[in-house]
Amino acid sequence: MRRCKSLNLTLGDINSFAKEEYVISFGTLFEHSPWVAEVTYTKRPFSSLAQMHELMKEVVEKAEYESKLTLLRHHPDLGSRLTMSEHSVNEQKGAGLDALSVEQRQELAELNMRYTVKFDFPFIIAVKGRSAEDIVQAMKERLEHVRNDEFRTALEEVYLISWYRLESWIEQNMAEETV
Repeated sequence: MRRCKSLNLTLGDINSFAKEEYVISFGTLFEHSPWVAEVTYTKRPFSSLAQMHELMKEVVEKAEYESKLTLLRHHPDLGSRLTMSEHSVNEQKGAGLDALSVEQRQELAELNMRYTVKFDFPFIIAVKGRSAEDIVQAMKERLEHVRNDEFRTALEEVYLISWYRLESWIEQNMAEETV
């Protein structure tokens, strides 16, 4: 089976993927939640990768509350050194969260703990283009939210993260004329 590494694929290629190949390629867009890709696979053919992503978001939106909560809980605490997906490691590194001072790491750990206690899932934010200071400020602001609003905000951030991951996948794998 081919793995999608710089293959110059087209949308037609993606629409013809076997289910296993599709899930291998797109099952990591949503942190440790390949079920999103598994369900979306049945909605082929896709007219574009943007439409495919919209269908993935729709799959999550239609999922039971517990499935959404589990998806949120699969995200790591920001700035932690716990096991993370390769995507999360790279994303957090890009925001400088791997190079925090001891004091910054302690502050982030304290904020993460307060957030998780209050909302029962980790703080989630698309870190692309944000600094560590931006992220800490956003966490402080979002700690003031009520749970239902924050649950919605966290899902929206998951959708943005998954879109950024798909964009990265596109850059690595798609033929120019099909992007």
